[in-house]
Amino acid sequence: MLLFKSRIIFFALLTSFTSLLMAEVKHVEIFAIDYPPYTIVDDQNNLSGIDIEVVKASFAKVGIKVKFSTAPWERIRKNLEHGYIAGYTSCARRPAREAYILFSDKVSEANQVALMANDTDDSQLTKLTDLSQYKVNAIEAWAMQKELASKEIPHSKTQDMDSGIRSVLFRDIDVFYIGELTALYRVRQLGLQDKIKTKRFTDKESVSFYLCLSKTYPGNTLLLEQFNTGLEHIKTSGELDEIYDRYL
Repeated sequence: MLLFKSRIIFFALLTSFTSLLMAEVKHVEIFAIDYPPYTIVDDQNNLSGIDIEVVKASFAKVGIKVKFSTAPWERIRKNLEHGYIAGYTSCARRPAREAYILFSDKVSEANQVALMANDTDDSQLTKLTDLSQYKVNAIEAWAMQKELASKEIPHSKTQDMDSGIRSVLFRDIDVFYIGELTALYRVRQLGLQDKIKTKRFTDKESVSFYLCLSKTYPGNTLLLEQFNTGLEHIKTSGELDEIYDRYL
């Protein structure tokens, strides 16, 4: 009986000590890859972008500093799965990831849109299949170009973002099919924001991005709660909107 009570006391103390250690977490390292404007990696591997700033601001509200690092995606994925790193941002939810990832509340979202010149008549453009009535291009081998091919929507292929944007202004292309924020960020860099418009499709759902934390990394359950608390704070305070305004 005495041994049983001793074990109870031991495990109670161990749990309290572990909780205390978790509560004392003041620094965390989060990984990301280049995906403007959500995450931007410059030539010196410095990271910025919408999601980087959102994660940093959210953790700051609960007293946690973030170090951001980058690595090839496949390495990040394996390290998350094995619990070697704490987390990754600009992460979409996939069924295969449920087994090893804790997903935060939504950080941001991506929408696939029709990007056009301002004077393009888009009155007949509502659903994705309506693109068949327009001259369309997409970046070769990107998911959006493959989607057009799979749905047998006629289109041409472009090699990069800049060529796709310029094609609707200076060539006989009506629509560039692309991710909304990614394109608008580049449009702004090119100084063409006054000449371009975008339109979303009624049959296309947005893709949400999250902070993804490894289930097996020590302390991540509490870390997730802390992050969500900070994220809610910057949403209600308007700081989240201010971050978006800096990039778009």
